[in-house]
Amino acid sequence: MPDLSAVTYAQLSADISAFQERLKAPKGLIGVLCDGEYLQYVAYLGALGAGCPVALMQEGQSPESTGLSLRYFYSPGEDDLRSYSLDRVPEWHPDLALLLSTSGSTGTSKWVRLSFDNLAANAASIAEYLELTPEDRAPMALPFQYSYGMSVLNSHLGVGATLVLTQGSVLDASFWQMFERAGCTSFAGVPHSFALMEQGNIRTDHLKGLRYITQAGGRLAPSNVSAWLDRGRSEGWDFFVMYGQTEAAPRISYLPPDLARAMPNAIGIPIPGGEMWVADDMGAPLADGEEGELTYRGPNTMMGYAQSDVDLAPGPDTDVLQTGDIAKRHPNGVFEIVGRKSRFVKLFGYRISLDEVEKHLDEAGIKAACGAQADVMYILLPEASAEVSAPEDVTREISDWLNVPTHAFRVEQIEAIPRHPNGKVDNPAVSTLISGLADRADAAQEKPLPFFRKLMHRVLRRRASVLEVFQSHFEDEAVGPEASFKDLGGDSLSYVSVALELEEILGGVPQDWGEMTVAELEALTGSQSWLRQIDTSTALRALAIMLIATGHLGVWNYGGGGALCLFMVAGWSFSAFTLPNVLSSARTAPIVVLALRIALLTLVWTSLNYLATGWGQWPAFLFISNWISPSIQGGAWFIAVYLQMLVVVTFAFALPSVRRAFDLSHFGMAAGVAGMCVLLSAGADALFDTEHLYRRLPHLMAWIFFCGFSAHAAKTNSQRGIATAIFLLGYFQFQQYSLSFGFFPLSGLALIWLPTLPTPYVLVKPLREIAGASLVIYLTHFKFAGFARQLNMDEPIVGWIAAIVGGVILWRLYEPIDILLRRRLKRVI
Repeated sequence: MPDLSAVTYAQLSADISAFQERLKAPKGLIGVLCDGEYLQYVAYLGALGAGCPVALMQEGQSPESTGLSLRYFYSPGEDDLRSYSLDRVPEWHPDLALLLSTSGSTGTSKWVRLSFDNLAANAASIAEYLELTPEDRAPMALPFQYSYGMSVLNSHLGVGATLVLTQGSVLDASFWQMFERAGCTSFAGVPHSFALMEQGNIRTDHLKGLRYITQAGGRLAPSNVSAWLDRGRSEGWDFFVMYGQTEAAPRISYLPPDLARAMPNAIGIPIPGGEMWVADDMGAPLADGEEGELTYRGPNTMMGYAQSDVDLAPGPDTDVLQTGDIAKRHPNGVFEIVGRKSRFVKLFGYRISLDEVEKHLDEAGIKAACGAQADVMYILLPEASAEVSAPEDVTREISDWLNVPTHAFRVEQIEAIPRHPNGKVDNPAVSTLISGLADRADAAQEKPLPFFRKLMHRVLRRRASVLEVFQSHFEDEAVGPEASFKDLGGDSLSYVSVALELEEILGGVPQDWGEMTVAELEALTGSQSWLRQIDTSTALRALAIMLIATGHLGVWNYGGGGALCLFMVAGWSFSAFTLPNVLSSARTAPIVVLALRIALLTLVWTSLNYLATGWGQWPAFLFISNWISPSIQGGAWFIAVYLQMLVVVTFAFALPSVRRAFDLSHFGMAAGVAGMCVLLSAGADALFDTEHLYRRLPHLMAWIFFCGFSAHAAKTNSQRGIATAIFLLGYFQFQQYSLSFGFFPLSGLALIWLPTLPTPYVLVKPLREIAGASLVIYLTHFKFAGFARQLNMDEPIVGWIAAIVGGVILWRLYEPIDILLRRRLKRVI
């Protein structure tokens, strides 16, 4: 993909001319598949210049699904231009320029016809109120077939500004790195974009060139509008709320920041050259404060709709657009939408016809009624249809068809669908039912019983699909088919639990499952082989904690090193999951949340143990026992050292220069820091004698953490060789020149060189369970072994089994609380 910022207008013009040469006579309609490639814009502009109307198509649409006789079909990714022989080339109006689908997700063949004047007028209006100049630079962050994305291109090209080509998500660090490097001055987003940015704690204060942000594609809650306005004011950029429809090419109104601060629930004032008013059922204008249909007039009003070839020829019959939204005008001329007249709902920026959804379900043999409440689509099923269509089947059907996550809509069972005497669905009665369901759902959230049921559901881990697994662990996130564990902010504490549940559904998970999308995981079929691959970090976590327990409980002296292995695995996990979220959000909140979850779990256990037995001393509660004495009661030295290292790492990654360095060279920085920590450990050993503390200090063990860091970052054999050399040097120094090899050095080498370990299938689930519960087992293994001894089961192996099984059960009970804790911490930090 070329870098659009490096393509001059002269080169763009040459590329357009070359594309026009490929459009041979006779002229005809061209369908352009919008896949984000540079050539899609060349094809769009070239076809317009050649006098060929363009139908912008989304992934999955075929020429046959358009309902139109296409002369050409172009796939930019392959630069493939297909031509079709037509028995009869349809006639079209000479002003017809562009065809855009009105449905977005539903795939209907109803198209909006836009003229050259429509596109030019709207582009000029947008450029005027946003004060665009040739110095502006905008990332193409929205799909081009979406009218909002199309308008960004038109308005910027109209003033000679720069466009920056990108296909990255707003959650990707690479997107904002590109944004900053390219000197982008604006960002255009839909409500879903801003929800992702808020959930991902994406920062914008470092974007020195940012001049304004625009929002359209659906209603943004007034509180969110105010929050983004305040953010923009503190950082020096403007926030524009905008309203439009594809039928207006697409912009109708905008809300300047000064008006938005006083009226964050409004859609604003008409765009330059446009006129808005509120009309009654007869079309007559209403006075200020009265509610009626929002109506618009302007040079950007569409020519009309098209469903077949015969609809392409007529010209526009009016410049008035009835939006279908119920609105009122305030005395200051600002408009506010208060409801919907037409049966549409906007999900993730797409306007979806409720009638189309009902029709689709009916064709699938499912009788249902649809409605909307606060931009949430409700699908009502009569109880009599339960044997034919279960709610979970309808949920899966709609999610797959519309390609939206299940939390964007709700499926509810009712006694019967209300109907008029003529058999048609009584939509007002449906709306009343939905309002009641929504109110009851809100009230139910306050009751303890549903929460208890959800708690038990999580403990038992009864999941039906990959999507349900992700939704149960990331309830506050936008979990859809394109979400991944990494993008959702997963970390080392939740990694094994999610993998374990996926294992039960899929029968096995690949090494890189954490970076795969929900859709990619859903497509996997579980292997039935008796030998499976388990990721090395998970296997080592399980082996290390089991060995630690064997040593502590007198089962077997394995030679030590289990805790050191856990430090290295912790560094690997930090590099794999926590660091990407730190870099993408430019905040250290993910590290703080991880540290607090570990600290709070430890404090709860230490406190309960102290209250029950009196065992514990104050340094243990402050996580500083490792600096005082190994004999401190209740002092979990491994956790204390780990938390102390996380504190230092938090301060380090709070520096933009450190984040930038790790972003530019992940392995180079990881290996460099690991090497420096080896030297730090050697220097500290030479200057200070800490044998009385068993050398359990963060500056002496940081090299192990960063060796795990570099083990994950190493992607080539040469990098793995460097990581190995640093690791062995550190081990040689740390072991006081002892060359004996045991569990720790072997596990370290395995983590560097082996991404997965072949494991009998029957052992995969137990290993994942034990790895997931490793922190709890570390804290509680002495206590569970003591319970066994009190029951006169004095054999060390019995105490060891009790410690492992008890720790796993306790983690299962605590894990739902940990998920809830993570959600709450992410909201406040």
